[in-house]
Amino acid sequence: MILNGSLPKVLESTAVVRFQDCDPFGHLNNARYVEYFMDARTDQLQAHYGFNIFAVGQEIGSNWVVSKTEISFLRPAGLMETVRIQTQLIWATPRKLVVEGIMFDAHGQHMKAVSWVEFTFVNLANGRPASHPEELMQLFQAVQVNGIYENQTFDERLSHLRQTQRQKRRAQTAANSYA
Repeated sequence: MILNGSLPKVLESTAVVRFQDCDPFGHLNNARYVEYFMDARTDQLQAHYGFNIFAVGQEIGSNWVVSKTEISFLRPAGLMETVRIQTQLIWATPRKLVVEGIMFDAHGQHMKAVSWVEFTFVNLANGRPASHPEELMQLFQAVQVNGIYENQTFDERLSHLRQTQRQKRRAQTAANSYA
């Protein structure tokens, strides 16, 4: 695991929406969005931090389970569409983590979905909540994006993100009209 002062806080990767993940309309099935966010975060942790959650879990005898999800579906992600997925840790306590995921189109112009996933750290032997080791808490403190979870509800965050996206599109339109 990499632990230094230059760790990125917002992680990003792409995925292609696959046939088996779609509904009859060719849209990503609503239950699959969570899987896309989870798969992206798992891969991003490995790529950016050298952090393999499964290996760490086996080593320390505890791992994370999903205890709560909030998700808003904004635009459909279509069959064979490339989507951009950003994730960031927005809350960390000795026993819980909350990760925000935002799915965009390939160009980052339009949000497709926003999620907050809460994880509880659990002892694998007895299934009871466990406390994060100090080394993990140091990592979480280094990469946590502050000011989101503790200052906004999910709906307030969603409204803020939508407003920010609209402003970015307006600025790009204005810049393109002057070019």
